[in-house]
Amino acid sequence: MKIAFLVHNIYGIGGTVRTVINLAEALSVRHEVEIVSVYRRLETSLFDISPQVRVTPLIDMRPEPDGLDRDNPLYAERSRLVPPSEEFFLQYNALSDQRIVEYLRGTDADVVIGTRPSLALLVAEYAPDSAVRLAQEHMSHTAVPAGTRAAIARLYKRIDAAVTVTEADAESFRTTTPVSGLRVLCIPNGVPVPRITPADCSGRTVVAAGRLIDWKRYDLLIHAFARVLREAPDWKLRIYGSGTERGALTGLIQSLGIYNSVTLMGSVSPMEAEWVKGSIAAVASDFEPFGMTLVEAMRCGVPVVSTACPDGPPEILRHGEDGLLVPVGDIEGFAAGLLELIRDEDKRRRMGRAALENSRRFDPDVVARQYEALIAEICAERELPLSGARRTPATRRPTGSVVAAATAAAASHAASPAAPGGVRKLFGRAVRAAGSRVGLGTPPAVPATSPRAVPGQGAPVGGCVADRSGAVTVTVDWPGFEDDEAKLVCRERTNRKAKVRAALRADGRGRFQALLPVAADKLYEGRWDLFVETGGKLHRLRAGIRDLRELVSIEERISELPVRRHVPYATLDGFLAVRAWVRDRHAEVTAIQVCDEGLRVEGRLVAELFGEQQPVLTVRSRGDQDLEFRFQGSSSGGDDFRFLLPVEQLVESRLSKHEDWDLWVGRADVPGEARLARVLTDMADLKGLQVYPSLGWVDDTPPELAHDVPGGTVRIRPYVAQTNEISLNVVDRA
Repeated sequence: MKIAFLVHNIYGIGGTVRTVINLAEALSVRHEVEIVSVYRRLETSLFDISPQVRVTPLIDMRPEPDGLDRDNPLYAERSRLVPPSEEFFLQYNALSDQRIVEYLRGTDADVVIGTRPSLALLVAEYAPDSAVRLAQEHMSHTAVPAGTRAAIARLYKRIDAAVTVTEADAESFRTTTPVSGLRVLCIPNGVPVPRITPADCSGRTVVAAGRLIDWKRYDLLIHAFARVLREAPDWKLRIYGSGTERGALTGLIQSLGIYNSVTLMGSVSPMEAEWVKGSIAAVASDFEPFGMTLVEAMRCGVPVVSTACPDGPPEILRHGEDGLLVPVGDIEGFAAGLLELIRDEDKRRRMGRAALENSRRFDPDVVARQYEALIAEICAERELPLSGARRTPATRRPTGSVVAAATAAAASHAASPAAPGGVRKLFGRAVRAAGSRVGLGTPPAVPATSPRAVPGQGAPVGGCVADRSGAVTVTVDWPGFEDDEAKLVCRERTNRKAKVRAALRADGRGRFQALLPVAADKLYEGRWDLFVETGGKLHRLRAGIRDLRELVSIEERISELPVRRHVPYATLDGFLAVRAWVRDRHAEVTAIQVCDEGLRVEGRLVAELFGEQQPVLTVRSRGDQDLEFRFQGSSSGGDDFRFLLPVEQLVESRLSKHEDWDLWVGRADVPGEARLARVLTDMADLKGLQVYPSLGWVDDTPPELAHDVPGGTVRIRPYVAQTNEISLNVVDRA
C-alpha cells in the first residue's frame, strides 16, 4: 500500500512535524510511504527521516535552489483555495494552489492524509476517489477558526475519517462541526523508543521543552520555580525551545533574580539526551492539543508535573502514578507539585518507572497498527481494490488481502490490553466486513545494501556517552563498515596538522567504539573535530546522540589538578566535535548575583584549599594589563570563595566608553591566580545561554576632574565569553 502525507513544511520544527515523521517511519516498515511537503526551506530536515520514507517538496524556498520558485509570478498571488481564516493563510499562494492540486490529481497513493485543516480540505476536494482520504487534526478543534470549520462542514463529506489525537477533541469535533457520515475517532500521536538509557531521576534538574509562545505559560513555570528555589536552592530549571516570548522570559528571569538557576537553552533536536538529564519534566500550558513533549519525557523515564489543561495531559498522565496534574494557571499549585517530587526521590523514581511503562502505548508501531485497522475498515466498506499494482517490482512485493495485511499489522495490538477498546472493536469490524476482497499490501522489499551502508556514500554517525569521571566513549555507527585497523581521529580546528588517534574496537553489535579518557595528556585546549580514518582517508563523523547526563553536576566531583574537560557537541552543520579545556589552575564560578552594592561572585578554586588565607579577586583591564584592582573575599577554609565586587572603582577609572575587564582568583600571599570560568558542565558553549543582567551606575565625577570620560550613567554587565570565561563589560551610556 502506498500512503502519502501532505504536510505544510516537513523541514520545520514542531509537534506536527515530529509526529508525522514518527508515523511515516513506522508505516514504512510495511508500506510505501511518501511525505509531500508543500514548502522546502532548508537543505535537509531538522529531524532525521528514514531513507525508506520518500520526501517530495512541492515548492523550493531555499536561498539558492535549482529552480527559483519565489520568482514565479503565481507566488505573489494569494491563494484562492485555502480559507482566509487558516493560520498560515498568508504563506499560501496561487503557486501552492497549483502545485498541491497537480500533485493530488496525479497521485497514485492508496491513502492520502492531510495533516492540517487547510490541507485536508484540499485532499477532500482533489484527491482521487480511488484513494482513502484522511484528515489528521493536530490542533484542538475549538481553536480552528469559524471560517475554516464552515469549510470543513461543507467539504469533509468526501473525507473518509477525521483522526484527532485526543478523545476530548474527537468529541469536540463531533459536537461543534457535525458532518453527516463522517467517521471521527481518536488515534494518539506516536513517540519512538528513545535511543538512550532512561533517566534515573536522581539529579536536581527540572526540564521543560516547546515553543516559547504565550499559551505554553513558561512565565507561570518560572514564577513557580522561583518559589521552589526558596526551599530547594540547589535545583535548576532548563527550558528548551525558541519563539517570540524569549525576550520577555529572559527579562522575567532576571527581574526575579534567578538567572543562576534558570536557563533558556534554545532549540535542541533530538531532545532525548536532554530529557534524561532531568528528574522532573514540567508542562505549564493553558491548553495542549496533545502534549508531545509530555510523552517524550515519559518515554525517557521522567515523571511529569503538568497543568490539567485541555486536551492532552489529562488523557496522557495518570495522576499520582506517572506524574502529577495541577490546576491550570495556578502558580502556587504548580510549585507545590514540583516540590512534592523534589522532596521525595523514591517517589520520583517510582513515577519515572511508571511513566516509562505507561508510555509504551504511544509507540509509533502501536499507532501505525491503529491506522492500518482504520484503513482496512474503510477499504472494506468502500470496496476499494488497493491491489498495489502501482508499486514498482524493485520496491514492492505481491500484496495480500485486507484481512491478511490487517491481521499481520494489527492483531497483536488489537488483542492487547493496552489497546483502547475502540481500536479492538474497529479491528474486529474490519476483519468481519472485509473478507478477502482488497489488499493492504506487505512490506516493500528493501535493497540488500542501502546508500548509507557503503562507507563513502554517507557519513558515519558518532554517538557519545560520558561516565562519572568525565571520560567520553565515542560509538561509531556506519552500516557495512568493517576495518579492524580503523582509528578515531580528533583534529584540532585551527591546526589541521594536530591530530590525536584512538583505536576503534568492535562492540559486538555492529558498531565501533573508542575512549577519550580525560586523564590522558592528548587533547590540548581547543575545539576538535572527529573523524574515522580508514584506508588513509578521513570521514567526518555526523553527530549522533550525546549522553552527557554525568557531566551536569561534575563540578562537585572534580578535586584534582590539572582540570581537563572533554565536552562533545554538535556543530551548526551537524557534525560531531569535542570542546577541550586544560587548566593547570582553575576557578569555577557557581553563581554571579547582580545587586545594588555591585556583584556577588561565588565559586571554587579547584583543588586549592584556602585554609587561613583569604581569597583574592583580581579585576584586570583587558586594554591595559597594568590596570587592575584587587578585592578580598571569604571562604570556609576549603576551596570555596565568595566576593562582593564593588564597581565604583571600575567606573571611575575607565579610560574609554567601552571597556572589558577579566576576573582572576587566587590566595593571599600565594603566587599565581586562576581565570574565573565555567567549564565543569555538560555544555560546550555557555555564551548566549547564561545571561546576566546589567547594573546601572551613576558616575557623578565633575567634568573638570574627569580624565578621558566625563561622568554619566555607566552599565556594568558580567558575561560569558566564547571560552566560557567570565568577564565584565563596562559601557558609558552618557
